[in-house]
Amino acid sequence: MSIIEKAIFLAVMTSVFGLGQAKAEGRDDLVNQIEEAIGKPLPIDEHSPLVTQTLTAARTANPEVDSRTWDEVRADTAAVLTRLSSGPGSAFDKRIRAALETFSDSELKSLNSKLNDPLLLRFRQGIQRQPNDKLGGAMPGMLQMMVEINGILNQHKLKPISLQ
Repeated sequence: MSIIEKAIFLAVMTSVFGLGQAKAEGRDDLVNQIEEAIGKPLPIDEHSPLVTQTLTAARTANPEVDSRTWDEVRADTAAVLTRLSSGPGSAFDKRIRAALETFSDSELKSLNSKLNDPLLLRFRQGIQRQPNDKLGGAMPGMLQMMVEINGILNQHKLKPISLQ
């Protein structure tokens, strides 16, 4: 193979593999857009009850820690909980990607377009603006679940459990 043939071969291979990579990135971007449109779980606020509850045992075990450190720990904990609930590789992400696995790029584009319809977007924004006390957040549901479970444990003469 001459130097010119090698150069052409190399250029063709680079072009083919480069396009494949660009196509995969474009597909990944589409899936990310679809996840956002479907309603990816919102970032968890560092002052949320979930973060507070998650850190209760740690705070009890570390009473000497100053409030500035706890603020940093709260922020880090919220970031981790957000990543675990909606980031790459989360249950949400895996479920959506598995559901879209057999879709062609054209079908992904069409689905993305439909999910971003202005009327549907307005509806989603209306839902997101509802205060948690109207919708009932995860924490009230968790508390209700604990009450029910403790009732069962009580019936069986077992010790109750707590959220801690």
